[in-house]
Amino acid sequence: MKKILYEDVNIKRTGKFIDNFFDQKKTLLSGHPLFFHIEFSINGTCNRRCFFCPRVDPEKYPNIATSLDIKVFEKMVLELKQVDFNGRISFSGFGEPLLTKNLYQYVEIVKKHLKEVYIEITTNGDVLLSKNGPTMLKKLFDSGLTNIKVSLYDGPEQIAPTENLKKKLNLSDEQFIIRKRYLGPDESFGLTISNRAGAIELKNEVFEVKALTEPLKKPCYFPFYKMMIDYNGDVLICSNDWKKEAPVGNIKNESILDIWVSEKFINIRKKLSKANRNYKPCKTCDVNGTLNAKKAFEEWQNHLSK
Repeated sequence: MKKILYEDVNIKRTGKFIDNFFDQKKTLLSGHPLFFHIEFSINGTCNRRCFFCPRVDPEKYPNIATSLDIKVFEKMVLELKQVDFNGRISFSGFGEPLLTKNLYQYVEIVKKHLKEVYIEITTNGDVLLSKNGPTMLKKLFDSGLTNIKVSLYDGPEQIAPTENLKKKLNLSDEQFIIRKRYLGPDESFGLTISNRAGAIELKNEVFEVKALTEPLKKPCYFPFYKMMIDYNGDVLICSNDWKKEAPVGNIKNESILDIWVSEKFINIRKKLSKANRNYKPCKTCDVNGTLNAKKAFEEWQNHLSK
């Protein structure tokens, strides 16, 4: 039994964004490179229980109807304004972002203070196909949303109504991306399958995914260009840390800029730069972690070696 690697086209797309950012933006914090991407798990709930997702187990991942405090969110955005942040902010994470009914307000706050930031949502699309879906989507784009990625999990019958929504709002292919996540195991379900840092076990006739018993001996670039923020304000070292084992700070009572260059975060990068993953959550994780952002990794290595 062999795990296959389906490489999402969005990985390369993201890689190009990151490379361009590091070619153009040379902002340093305490002598270290700035992050490019901030991902928010803006609320604690999802309307689906996909078998390849840790949320398949409702006991380990119950729905928690709480969203990130919008005042805390705006505080963080104003901190980003201090360094003229112009990278990417995405709403995705460990749940369904469109279940945050006032999500457009978070988008408005970003666009008000950070006009050049790329704002993205990743969704299962179920809410969009509801009665109020078109109105919600229009409001999000009117508020400043750049792009939405819609993952279809049920089957090809979802394509037509989703395409109709796209046409109804006159959205381009760059603004509205449809992702086929209903493919079979031979195509890895249309996902770049991983064990989510050891949070999931999955076995079928093609491949098996489970927590590693020995850590991979290779670097990972995620903590060199990206921050992951949970709905309670916790900052995690990686969006694959579904067990939330290694928070490095909390934006409620700390500056996001200070967290990025904190001793704890920098020590993690030092270990990863030497291909050391022997600590939580990395030691059980099977994610490649080197598919993009090499420039960010190399930039950090230069600064860590000084």
